[in-house]
Amino acid sequence: MTVQHRNLNWLGILTWAIVAAPHVMWSVQRGELFTPKGFAWTAAMLAFVVCFWLSTRGLSYGRREAIYIAVQSVLAMVCVALQPRGFMEVLLVIVAGQLGRFPMRIAMMWVIAQTAVLAVLFVGSFEGLLKLLAYFTFQLFGIFTMRIAHEEREAKTALAEANAELRVATGLLDISSRAEERLRIARDLHDLIGHHLTALSLNLEVASHLADGEARAQIEKSQALTKLLLSDVRDVVSRLRENEPVDLVAAVQSLRDVVPSPAISVDAEDVAVTDSAIAEVALRALQEIVTNAVRHSGARHLRLKIASADHALAIDARDDGIGTDRVEFGNGLTGMRERIAQSGGTMDVQSMRGEGFAVHIRLPLERAS
Repeated sequence: MTVQHRNLNWLGILTWAIVAAPHVMWSVQRGELFTPKGFAWTAAMLAFVVCFWLSTRGLSYGRREAIYIAVQSVLAMVCVALQPRGFMEVLLVIVAGQLGRFPMRIAMMWVIAQTAVLAVLFVGSFEGLLKLLAYFTFQLFGIFTMRIAHEEREAKTALAEANAELRVATGLLDISSRAEERLRIARDLHDLIGHHLTALSLNLEVASHLADGEARAQIEKSQALTKLLLSDVRDVVSRLRENEPVDLVAAVQSLRDVVPSPAISVDAEDVAVTDSAIAEVALRALQEIVTNAVRHSGARHLRLKIASADHALAIDARDDGIGTDRVEFGNGLTGMRERIAQSGGTMDVQSMRGEGFAVHIRLPLERAS
């Protein structure tokens, strides 16, 4: 869970405790707590808070969470029926708050159904009608408050993903631009200066055969210097055509700077990748790891380790999120695995519910020729 999500969950449990406490005291004072009715109410309250915890421990709401919420609605109605005087209706507000992450049409129908059941319990008095209207508006407030919080979190997640994508795209564009500029300079040196030096060397060769004495000696020295300069130019051209090393550590740190949650810690050696294609695969893999942690894990921390050994690049990532018992490869993970396999590398994914998500990647520092 995110910190905000966890705080909301504890606030829900605190609200449940505040609602339950006075009823426990009243039941003890009236001697009703250890009666069949008191046991039934206690069991319903405990079952409610257990279902609440189960329905809110993850970031996504699916069929299982909807079942837990439906059970909470039924248990809340049982508690209201058993203890009609007091604050038991607040349990329905807790339920409504969880509905804020469902489609609005479903959430509204759910609240109307809960209110209809309350109407049956409160029918017959003006005071009951006012109470009914009050708790109906409280439920709506809970829905819209949770919906705003959920949409805000989704917006932050989308912004973090976009920033990560932008940083990686900027890095790849920078790599490509530098490579193209180096190649252009190498071609210009070869085509212009190299050709002119070759022509000058040939002219000096002809001149050396036409001159005698001291003039010939000076021409031969100039020819030797020209050949040396031509050799230096060829060496420079060769070095410019080589790929420039890519600093992966700096790239990861730039990703860390634009992702507010989870907090990213980096344990990295001074790894420089000279193969631009391998560097691109590594950067794309790091981006996918970060965006998956932001979007799905609910983690507070993501640990990245980057190292090189035996002519291979090792990327190990682990978060402390909710994890899963069954790893499903979506488009992102599938694309990452395909790119890594095409580069001659390997990828291993491990996860278990409650123990986070781990990715282990091995890439050759140079592609096989």
